[in-house]
Amino acid sequence: MWNLEKIKQYISDGVEENIHLDYKGADSISSTNEKKNEISKDVSAFANSDGGVIIYGVKEYDEADKNHLPEKIQPINGNEYSKEWLEQVINSTISPKIHNVKITPVQALDNKDNQVIYVVEIPKSTTAHQMKDKRYYRRYNFQSIPMDDWEIKDIINRSSQTEFELYFETTPPKNILEKWPPLPPKIGIDIWIRNSGTKVIKYLDCFISGDNKTAKNIIKPYVTGEFQKHFSNTVEREITIKSDTFVINSERIVILPNTSRFIGRIEISENFIVENNNIYFQISTEDRVEYFNYKGKEIME
Repeated sequence: MWNLEKIKQYISDGVEENIHLDYKGADSISSTNEKKNEISKDVSAFANSDGGVIIYGVKEYDEADKNHLPEKIQPINGNEYSKEWLEQVINSTISPKIHNVKITPVQALDNKDNQVIYVVEIPKSTTAHQMKDKRYYRRYNFQSIPMDDWEIKDIINRSSQTEFELYFETTPPKNILEKWPPLPPKIGIDIWIRNSGTKVIKYLDCFISGDNKTAKNIIKPYVTGEFQKHFSNTVEREITIKSDTFVINSERIVILPNTSRFIGRIEISENFIVENNNIYFQISTEDRVEYFNYKGKEIME
């Protein structure tokens, strides 16, 4: 959930722009054609890449060595440029329309002034999107750049590939953990995969890895040093004879479109959050591989 506290934390932590995150100052929102085209270029570039978030209303540093770092909040006049205005710009300048774009207005100052930050969350698309100049753009090194023909064709073919999303459920529940501190000494993290595409996922493997600092704050499964653990959509069939249990076979349980499957669980200590540890996920299916990196509290969001 996006709120002012979270945005301020991004600024104080110096969270740098990346392929999934972009900051835009207040001057990025304007009724001129140039600015409207810039909005559509950036939004379509995220959809054509791997999805991501654009935060309109946060200014970057002007210094060359820090110009991808957030400097301060620079709010937008919500009376002049409303959420509906921004939605209309995005929908009218990008073809085909990008579905499920989410715009969250965050009040930056006194509500009476309607000074806002717009957090625009853009999903990874299953087709290629172009803007009014008939060009296709993608994210690369903090920028939105024109795409080559082979890249456009590759994106159009996404609909024939498996698509999935990684998410977590926690014990205690997230709505309780959001109120920290204090944190409980042990937090359970259930790992779920949602099939967000139209193709059945037959084979799924999830490798979790981290360094020695992270290993010290993982309670279960037991890990040490630079570790890697494997989970999958495999289910083992067991029988028990007297006091002995035997695995008689194992099989992959397919993940149907628009369904989710629990694939594993880890338990972390409170120090995982306090020390802002890194944990990495490599998830592969029969036709794709995706990488995810979570840091500290991010795993509970």
